[in-house]
Amino acid sequence: MKKNLSTVYIVRTGLLLALALVFQIGLNKFGQTVVGPLVNFILIISAGIVGTGAGIIVGCLTPIIAYFFGIMPLFPLVPFIMIGNSILVILFSFVRNKFSKGGEYFGVVISAIGKFVFLAVSVRYLVGLFVPKVPAKLITALSLPQLYNALIGGILALVIIKLLPKSIFLKNK
Repeated sequence: MKKNLSTVYIVRTGLLLALALVFQIGLNKFGQTVVGPLVNFILIISAGIVGTGAGIIVGCLTPIIAYFFGIMPLFPLVPFIMIGNSILVILFSFVRNKFSKGGEYFGVVISAIGKFVFLAVSVRYLVGLFVPKVPAKLITALSLPQLYNALIGGILALVIIKLLPKSIFLKNK
């Protein structure tokens, strides 16, 4: 069996998805300033501990589930958030692996900027192709706060990753 489809991989990915959903659904009343960094934290932890694929899986399932729980009000936003989350995970993993010193820090910054730029441009120019009038509140929520959320979540993830024993990491990321 391939390493990426091992039981450990599936279980860890599922547990991280469950934790993201606990944050997303259970802390929903605290709003984006609490939930956003925590979900981004889980995305970076997923990529850092399990691998890029796990982070993408978590990042794609959380907005779908948020829509079905009524947290995300417009379905046309879901694919854009899925792509934004995937950009965060892919850029973090790529940059982290490119630099031997400080790669994870560069990875958090570059990936946060990538996610922010993609979502800010998308909500202003692309979502309007599917939704006649995007509410100003959603445009604001998917703009600069996304940068802050990704940076805070990423920095928190790096702190936790540094504290975890090396034995917890899957070797084949």
